Amino acid sequence: MVVPYEGQSFSALRRQCRQNGRLFEDPLFPTSDQSLFYQNNRIGTVTWKRPKELCSDPRLFVDGISAHDLHQGQLGNCWFVAACSSLASREALWQKVEEYTLLSFFVAALHCL
Repeated sequence: MVVPYEGQSFSALRRQCRQNGRLFEDPLFPTSDQSLFYQNNRIGTVTWKRPKELCSDPRLFVDGISAHDLHQGQLGNCWFVAACSSLASREALWQKVEEYTLLSFFVAALHCL
């Protein structure tokens, strides 16, 4: 059973966005430094972008996922990368959480370059 975080139901959010003709913006994960850094931004100016602004056919993973597909960047998110790597080692687990749990983070992470 999937328990929505802070009452955010993926299905309901997707339906609302489609009905309103707008892209999802997570009020619990705004496009600001506070969403990315524990204390202070130490990497400089962050520009948030949507995946379609980076390439014409964005995909998170192609032809499956493995623990070797994930690498930590400059954000200091080793805890997240470690959790995803563990899940990626068992595809059945990854499939269960991919659509719901990781949606907001990946949307935000793909915005940020």
